[in-house]
Amino acid sequence: MMTVILVAFGATGCGSSNSTNSGLPSGAPLEIGYLASLTGYCDEYARDYVKGARLAVRQINAHGGVLGHRLQLLVRDDRANAHTGTARARELVVNDHVKYLAGTCSSEVAKSVAQLVANPNHVLYVVGAADSSIFEGGPAIFVFGTIPTAEIEARNAAAYMRAHPQWKRVGVIADDYSYGYQVSTEFRRAMRGSGQTVLPTVFVPSGGADFTPNIRQLLAQQPQAVYSTVITADAATLVAQGLPLGLFEASHFFAVMDYGTMAAMPNPPLGVEGYTNYPSAAIYQTPFARVLDSLGTIVANSGAAGDAFNQIELIAQGIEKAGSTEPARVRDALAGATVRTVQGTVRVQCNHVLAVPIAMGTVAGPSATQPFAHFEPLTLAATSRYFDC
Repeated sequence: MMTVILVAFGATGCGSSNSTNSGLPSGAPLEIGYLASLTGYCDEYARDYVKGARLAVRQINAHGGVLGHRLQLLVRDDRANAHTGTARARELVVNDHVKYLAGTCSSEVAKSVAQLVANPNHVLYVVGAADSSIFEGGPAIFVFGTIPTAEIEARNAAAYMRAHPQWKRVGVIADDYSYGYQVSTEFRRAMRGSGQTVLPTVFVPSGGADFTPNIRQLLAQQPQAVYSTVITADAATLVAQGLPLGLFEASHFFAVMDYGTMAAMPNPPLGVEGYTNYPSAAIYQTPFARVLDSLGTIVANSGAAGDAFNQIELIAQGIEKAGSTEPARVRDALAGATVRTVQGTVRVQCNHVLAVPIAMGTVAGPSATQPFAHFEPLTLAATSRYFDC
């Protein structure tokens, strides 16, 4: 338990305290540069990211800020493009003298920004990105992650499939871009020795409009179970086009099903087994989850807002723990620390990634208590066993 943090934060966030190690003039705002992909393939989710980050800033400032400094968010559009994202991050660091960065929907942007913050400026960067290469380099790196990496996500999916050895033929369908390659490759590696045959991966065109040929290709393999890593808008397209083709009746289907993605589906795939890495407010019974509810049902359960909220909280809690706003001290203070998130109290692992749980369950339709598609029953899979520390 983080006694000092819990006392200082109260119910919803950081509180003020005095410190001679602040590194900022007394009363000066602490600026956080936030990269939001407001243009590009995840623009809708990016708006929710910004709402979650701004909510965290408001909550923390309402409780006195951090070490006597109010937080100030500087939002920049990275356009989901690595070159643009790095340019925006460099402007924040060089022109605005920002020492803390967060955000982006894109692992490609995150990788480029992570290389930028490795320079002697020692800028601490917190991101919800799945590419495990971002977090390589051990405790010296200045990058922290708030969601499971592709490797951890795939290991958990493999554990689910291996628990059902009767599924001898396992199909895989994924997005045709870096995330899809990474998760499907790691899944295949984690399935080795299971005695189950993992069929060739079927890739759908990222951002495409017609997945019918890909679905038919998958069905032609006659899998007894299917693992789908297709995400966001592509997941909605897959479901809409897969339903009339009998995709979810032909085999046992296990897929990424974020609450925000399901909300965009006119006909969610009821009965399908799904999981989400993202902190939807409806899943967790924590003070931070209740704070997210103030954003409204759709945004609070999108997952993006909760992840951004966690990013800002991780920075604030690290500063509070370090008793300093200097990134190097904050990095060291966060190493191995326990921190409060929307998902509850979790630990920062050796690669600087939070060991947040993965929520899993059967997709159910709206109910009196949860008027939206959700998991019922729902279980939380611990991820700490998947870290190689």
